[in-house]
Amino acid sequence: MDNKLVKLHNETFGEYIKRIRIIRGYSQRTLADIAGLSNTTISRIENNSIESSDSSTIVKLANGLNIAKEQLLIYSGYLDEKESLKFKTIQDYILVGMKNLGWINSCQDINEETLTYVEFLLKRYGKK
Repeated sequence: MDNKLVKLHNETFGEYIKRIRIIRGYSQRTLADIAGLSNTTISRIENNSIESSDSSTIVKLANGLNIAKEQLLIYSGYLDEKESLKFKTIQDYILVGMKNLGWINSCQDINEETLTYVEFLLKRYGKK
């Protein structure tokens, strides 16, 4: 994902993050502390200096800015908006995410027990 190419209503992904941060009244340092990221990372994202951000960074940003993770994953290019509309359960969301990250080749590659465990981990550790 190239942040310079992602446009949201005539703004880059980095500009979008900066705008939301300012609306929230956060400095870069405050957002970095809340999100568990470095101040340098926040600065580089906002200035579109990072060629790509991994999905865990995107999720941390969403948590820090108190915005929907799914929406930020769509804006960042990690999640296709058309695919996200098909999600009926958290399992669907997890499966598509795992496939997009290259953890599995297809949604048939994972059994129900593994999916339940991943869901448990997300519920337990995903809300920091």
